[in-house]
Amino acid sequence: MISLQRATREELEKFDILDRQEHASRFILRTGLKKHQQYFDDPNVTHLAIRNSHGELCGYFILVVETETNSVEFRRIIIAQDNLGVGQIAIKEMEAFCRREFGVKRIWLDVFEDNAIGRHIYPKMGYQWFKEELLEERKLLFFEKEL
Repeated sequence: MISLQRATREELEKFDILDRQEHASRFILRTGLKKHQQYFDDPNVTHLAIRNSHGELCGYFILVVETETNSVEFRRIIIAQDNLGVGQIAIKEMEAFCRREFGVKRIWLDVFEDNAIGRHIYPKMGYQWFKEELLEERKLLFFEKEL
């Protein structure tokens, strides 16, 4: 059992530590604490803390509401190394949160082509590829899901 709740500013330091895990750093462009703080102050950006059944922080999401397209950019999910297996459950909870809290009809994300886990999980969860781009000589794949 996991739960999601809006993160607090104090948790941003823990998010920065989660970003530095070896398994995470291969797939993200590291944000850094200062950037997390800037995002936190943006009213269109939501940080969600992911908590395990003991109420302990085990990951987080960054979501960006795009009101003009009635969409949410699923910018990031990071799960603590020792809590593997909660990601898909957390994504389902995040989708329900987006419907309930933001009333959006679409969620989209991007994933580097070499992220085999993401390329496997997102289509499995109903996300469909819609375009690709190059970012710093790495291929970025874009997926979306209608809610």
